[in-house]
Amino acid sequence: MSRRGEPPSPRRRLLSRRGRRLSPATVFFALLSLVLGVALYLETRSAPTSPPPSAAASPRFVPTRARPTPSPPHRVPTSVAERARPPRGPAAGAARVAIVIDDLGNELAPAARIAGWKEPVAGAVLPDLRWSAASAETLARGGHEVLLHLPMEPEGYPRVRPGPGLVLRSQSDAEIERLLEEDLATVPGAIGVNNHMGSAATADPRVMKAVSRVLARRGLFFLDSRTTDATVAERTAEEASVRAASRRVFLDDVAREDAIRAQLDELVRRAHQDGAAIAIGHPYPVTLFVLEKDLPEIGRRGVELVRVSDLVR
Repeated sequence: MSRRGEPPSPRRRLLSRRGRRLSPATVFFALLSLVLGVALYLETRSAPTSPPPSAAASPRFVPTRARPTPSPPHRVPTSVAERARPPRGPAAGAARVAIVIDDLGNELAPAARIAGWKEPVAGAVLPDLRWSAASAETLARGGHEVLLHLPMEPEGYPRVRPGPGLVLRSQSDAEIERLLEEDLATVPGAIGVNNHMGSAATADPRVMKAVSRVLARRGLFFLDSRTTDATVAERTAEEASVRAASRRVFLDDVAREDAIRAQLDELVRRAHQDGAAIAIGHPYPVTLFVLEKDLPEIGRRGVELVRVSDLVR
């Protein structure tokens, strides 16, 4: 033991601390501090290190629903779009062409087929046949011009016979005029006349003067099919104050697709050269097929397809 009044030694101080007990309050506050420290540590670990920009800007951040990305518009294939596009028309002041289909009246089907076309192709109907009147009426209902396809004497007659209602050089003027009136009665709605064959009759001024008198009285025009270079038909009609025109191209002397298309090329060439041109074809299946395929696009070639009456003068 130390002497009284003498400071305790280090050993004695240590033994004194070991013998001292902690109070309950000290233990309680120590445990409370430990629990609070652990809770603070866990909260700090679970919280994000930095708030999203929108949350920092607004005390009540509500996430918005993402807008769906609009799908691109449906693209129509080029080939379909081209077909749906209306055909391009001719330029202003383009050359003009007209087309007439001869020899109708033997059956109704060709006239009905042409009547369904949008293109203004005219039909020339033979007289006094079983389907003459029905063919003319069908064409007219479809908005197509109708001509009387007048049978006229050809070179080689009577070996070559054009059919009923035939105009001959041996007939008198009165007979020719009466016969033409009768033929017109079997083709209702005809606004003009063109010759069927007629290489002999159209070269005869007397015959053509008789024909022209009837046309002048009725206000009809004459389209010369030009079956001979010796024709006087157009000149004689004009002398009688009858509107007239002449065929420039036969489409189907050779009834093949390539040949008919070559003649369409010739029609376009003639129209560009002369300002206008008229073509005549026949109701062969191949001719009608080519026209159905090619006429809707003919305006792309710098010509305008018009009614034949637009080209008579």
